Formats: sequence, structure tokens, C-alpha cells
Amino acid sequence: MSSFVQYLPIFLLVLGAMIFIHEAGHFLVAKWLGIRVEVFSLGFGKRILGFKRGDTDYRISLLPLGGYVKMAGDNIAEDRAGAPDEFLSHSKWHRFL
Repeated sequence: MSSFVQYLPIFLLVLGAMIFIHEAGHFLVAKWLGIRVEVFSLGFGKRILGFKRGDTDYRISLLPLGGYVKMAGDNIAEDRAGAPDEFLSHSKWHRFL
């Protein structure tokens, strides 16, 4: 039992770093392609803390089970303006990246 407790913080730190690097990849490719990013979140659910810079809300959320990058116009069910900085306005190749 003590070895589990001993290694739990290390496991959580490594997992958090992996999630951050993974989501940062989505974020950087979106920015590189000119897609507007609305939210960059570590965790899911209710926003605990963060800041807004430009169009992007950088946040840490309540449930630390992953993360996400919310891009403008990435949901077909939402209203879209067809702006060039929206995800679905880009080519299939860009959406694949």
C-alpha cells in the first residue's frame, strides 16, 4: 500500500504532462492552420481557474481525466458563420491534421 501512495504523485505528474503535450499538439496545429481556438482546457467540466488571452480561454477544469481544445466552428450542430478561421471551413486535409 505504501508504494502505491508513494508513486501516485509521480504518476499524476507524468499523466498530466502527457495530457498537456497531447492537447498542446492540437492547439499548435490549429493555430498554425489559422483556426480560432476558443478553449484550451486541462480537465473536463466546470472551470476552476484560468485566463483569457485573445480569443482563447486557457483553463484548468474540475475533472482531471484528460483535456480538450475547442475550435471555432467544430460542431456541425452549432450555428456557423462560415468564417475562414472556423474548423469546418477548412479542407479535409487540414481537419485531418
